[in-house]
Amino acid sequence: MDFKKFLPHLFAVFTLVAVAAVFFAPNAFQGKALPQPDNDKARGMQTEIQSYIKSEGEAPLWTNSAFGGMPSYQIYAPVYGNLTAPLLSVLLLWGDTTDVWLQVLLAMLCMYLLLMTLQTDWRVGIFGALAYSITTYHVDILEAGHTTKMVALALMPGVLAGLVLAFSNKLLLGGGLMALFLSLQVNANHVQITYYTLLLSGIFFVAKLVDAAREKKWAEWSKAFVACSLAIALGFLANTSRLWPTYEYSQETIRGVSELSQKKSKGDGLDKDYLFGWSYGIGESLTLLVPHFAGGGAGETYKGTKLYNAVSPQARNQINGLFYTGDQPFVGTAIYFGAIVVLLFFFGAWLVPGGLKYWLVAGSVFMISLAWGKNFFLNFVWYDHLPMFNKFRAVSMALGIAQLCLAVLGALGLQRLCDRDIAVEKKKRALLWATGITGGLCLLALAMGSTSGQYDTNLQQDPELLRLLQEDRADMLRSDVFRSLFFVAVGAGLIWLYLAGRMRAGLAVALVTLFALADNWLVTNRTISAQKYENKRVATAPPQPTEQDIQIKQDPDPHFRVLDLSRGGITGNAITSYFHKSLSGYHAAKLQRFQEVLDTFFNPALGQSLHIVGMLNGKYIVGQKGELMPNQQACGNAWFVPKFTVLTDADQELQALRNLDPKAEAIISGTYAEPLNGLNIQFDSTAKIRLSKYHPSKMEYEYSANTEQLAVFSEMYYPPSKGWKCYLNGQPAPDFTKVNYLLRAMRLPAGQNMKLEMRFQPRSYELGEHISRITSGLILLLFVAGLIFWYRKGQSLGDPSRLSDMPATPKPARSDEGAKKAKPRKK
Repeated sequence: MDFKKFLPHLFAVFTLVAVAAVFFAPNAFQGKALPQPDNDKARGMQTEIQSYIKSEGEAPLWTNSAFGGMPSYQIYAPVYGNLTAPLLSVLLLWGDTTDVWLQVLLAMLCMYLLLMTLQTDWRVGIFGALAYSITTYHVDILEAGHTTKMVALALMPGVLAGLVLAFSNKLLLGGGLMALFLSLQVNANHVQITYYTLLLSGIFFVAKLVDAAREKKWAEWSKAFVACSLAIALGFLANTSRLWPTYEYSQETIRGVSELSQKKSKGDGLDKDYLFGWSYGIGESLTLLVPHFAGGGAGETYKGTKLYNAVSPQARNQINGLFYTGDQPFVGTAIYFGAIVVLLFFFGAWLVPGGLKYWLVAGSVFMISLAWGKNFFLNFVWYDHLPMFNKFRAVSMALGIAQLCLAVLGALGLQRLCDRDIAVEKKKRALLWATGITGGLCLLALAMGSTSGQYDTNLQQDPELLRLLQEDRADMLRSDVFRSLFFVAVGAGLIWLYLAGRMRAGLAVALVTLFALADNWLVTNRTISAQKYENKRVATAPPQPTEQDIQIKQDPDPHFRVLDLSRGGITGNAITSYFHKSLSGYHAAKLQRFQEVLDTFFNPALGQSLHIVGMLNGKYIVGQKGELMPNQQACGNAWFVPKFTVLTDADQELQALRNLDPKAEAIISGTYAEPLNGLNIQFDSTAKIRLSKYHPSKMEYEYSANTEQLAVFSEMYYPPSKGWKCYLNGQPAPDFTKVNYLLRAMRLPAGQNMKLEMRFQPRSYELGEHISRITSGLILLLFVAGLIFWYRKGQSLGDPSRLSDMPATPKPARSDEGAKKAKPRKK
């Protein structure tokens, strides 16, 4: 192997490291961090889990720090069996996974790897890596703190690189690489991005199938398809201890089937309104080429606009969200792919042959159409018939996958530009078509742009400010149209100079890359700037407790819950979880029953539902204005009830909560009543039960009773078949059942100083860890074997330099007669 061929790749990696570090300089060089609200909320939800990791060295599988109690799988996944997981730390240079520059660098390196498998020049690889990574979409999710999403997007090109290698007759290496990166991506724990990755892979299979049919290469396609299918299976099996428990949990969440008859008829999955809540407008898609076509996002800065200058300094931070004119509730920033990237996408669509082109064109169109959500009729077909489509919300995130498709096809177009086997005239026609389409779309944006938006009503009381806002929108649109036209003209001009033989290939690619980077760099800086970074310790520090938090912590009994309405509502507040066991939280997959009680009782009339808060052991309520209110109806951790009532179904059970006295009675749906068959409570008023030892995954109670009793626990019900095991005096005991729609209940035999334990020991996790360990080890062996086999076969990296210069255009020679007639220059 010629190691000199590594040198251009080393230079490319050095270039990408430098660009990522400079772009995120405060993070890379000064150790500063972006304030990331979603990461702050995640840290709040993880507080209890992390405290047990520090004290015991192991993460509990259950937590009571959010929504009254839930499995910890989607908050902090205590997964150890996936042996490929440590490689992610290596790919992130052993840095902090929340360091934004390392996440973007990972995306660059994986994209570079994908383009090398597609046999592009190393300089074209740099272009594609930058076109995919330095984008407004990535900046938007980084600033929000969507770390798992960003890491999953960063790893996606690595998955596709394995796919490409497998279909390039490198079955072992390609399959091993695909399995390795898919294992890492699934471990990153953003299932929706992995789902979209598989959809894009499916389009690739179809495109290659068409090629195989045309070329009569069925055997080759079949072998590659089998290799990739096995790689996908291995990648998922390596994460069994994450996916299996998560699947079990999803059935109990708002993504599963409700027990309520009205919802049960709709089947499982998210409600359409909720799923399509963030639907990208069809016309709004012009922001991909003209960033301020839809006004802009709330995360951008509008310094220097007329509205900014007209309002008081105190109000300037409040106007950012007013500029947006699109269809979504709000956006952090305009999603912009880059004018030169779009130009090269259409250029590549003309020049790149075969299945690769159709894969990337179809993939980009499909992903953009998915982002349209409720605005595009086919998405309702996918909702009804495409497996798992109805499990994921915020479909606009499909734009991140579309960005990859455009960047790859643009890079392949740039590669084909420098291919001498293609006629110059064909290249020129491709350039004219691409320039005409891209420029025409810019002008269409100018014609279609609107100065009115959904937030104009906020300024109806001040017509002058509304006029200034609409003038600003018009100015921003006009400016961005001409800005995009400028970059289109620059990109087209550089290509034309190359085709005319006036510029060498390497210089042309370098200048196109430089201008494309400058284009995206300038637009992303509208959202992210050095002023937004903070000292890392400050940015990641937990919030300070309020006076109310301090008062609550003075309670000598720490085992109760708090309902805090002062920090963003029940479903938008994870800050309380830093300090207390909370009834609020922030998570996209809440337990279905809790959400239904929330919608039925807490949201419309919380003041009349304090008994329900009480049965969840909500001992303190913090009002919206910060007022602290002890809840006199708090029931404690466990209590005996004198009677229970069996109701027909879940509908009756939910409605019966309205007037329930949880201390005096338990209500139970007939579906769950079998464990109580034959129970005739002889209520013992002297009986006592108390929580004697607390651990999120192991609750211990002591009780004494002269007769058999029915105990109700203020713990959230979760099916015993999915993990909870009960033990009485150390011996296995019958499972608990569900009462009061949310809670656990258990019939307990008479006895004195009896000890009851509830342990969360999900078989899906314990067995999953073994499966993960075995499968991930196999993936590592296959990948190493693929590398060894590739090396021993004498296969090289190929020539990293794949650009061809155009023949120089000869200068017209002067005739002898003309030379004789030429007059001498006067001195």
